[in-house]
Amino acid sequence: MGAASDPDLEFHADRVGEVTDDEYVAVTQDTFVEMAIDEFRRFEPLDDETTVYYLYVTDNADRLVGVMSLRELLNAPEDDVVEEHMITDLVTINADADPELAADEMAEREFPALPVVDDDGYLVGVLRTDDMLDVVEEEATEDILKSAGFSFADVEESRSSAILESSIPRILRLRLPWLIVALAGGLLAGGVIDFHEETLEGVVALAFFVPVIMDMGGNVGTQASTIFVRGLALGQIDDRNAMKYFAREGLIGLLIGLIIGSIGASAAYVWQLNEPFATELAIVVFVGLVAVCVVASVVGYVIPWVMNKLGFDPAAASDPLITTVKDVTALLIYFGLASVLLGELL
Repeated sequence: MGAASDPDLEFHADRVGEVTDDEYVAVTQDTFVEMAIDEFRRFEPLDDETTVYYLYVTDNADRLVGVMSLRELLNAPEDDVVEEHMITDLVTINADADPELAADEMAEREFPALPVVDDDGYLVGVLRTDDMLDVVEEEATEDILKSAGFSFADVEESRSSAILESSIPRILRLRLPWLIVALAGGLLAGGVIDFHEETLEGVVALAFFVPVIMDMGGNVGTQASTIFVRGLALGQIDDRNAMKYFAREGLIGLLIGLIIGSIGASAAYVWQLNEPFATELAIVVFVGLVAVCVVASVVGYVIPWVMNKLGFDPAAASDPLITTVKDVTALLIYFGLASVLLGELL
């Protein structure tokens, strides 16, 4: 029986060996069943929530050679040795394996625990489902950090050195591609503003609300994509329920837009109260804010989903594309509506 360890993850795990639990029961293959049962009785985990499901059987060199469930052990004759009843067709996880892949393996096989061995077959610990929940949570958090434009990131200091110690060409390969996409989107949005220069000159007050609309779309889009990427990473969103979440997010975006748009329109009307176009400006601001909130909410879900289906990293690719789509769409709607409602002033 191994010594106890703290099962709580307080760092990013790069290999299974870092998240294995060494609270388990193991005996050698020549141990009598009665003695093995006594081992279970003497087993007292430090964590009261730790549950032991299996007896692990090793040879005299501590190499894993078999496993028995607690039920099989209790049903075996007490004067038999465990070697006569153990299962030798083992399913194990290598200590150097990727924790995320190990989590997928456990989910596929539906085992509550799997033994962890090194390259030579020595038993080094047990991987439990509870530990894997922490791993999945950590991977989801890392995906969210990737949405800032990094292809890899981590919240912990132990991982922060990865990008600092990489070569400059590698750092550029990781960061530049999606930043170039964002630059192209910004230039495209600038082109839309330049195209409607006469509209801005005619009603200067329109320029005040351009950054408001663009920033609000960015905030709503970032919220939506963050929620979606996290749900996708945790397996809460898949092919079966994606359309439901798309529709729901569109409704949420509309409600947010109506509230934010009303506030923005009221501010525009009060600000230009003495101007003849105060009402028209308020309508333009209201429709612009509603439109950008709906578009940003929907594309904040759809784009990560499309990127995932195409095999790209949805976290790293989403934000630049979302920014481009919502900026261009919002500006087209904003200036298009302004040209119609405020046309007599231009």
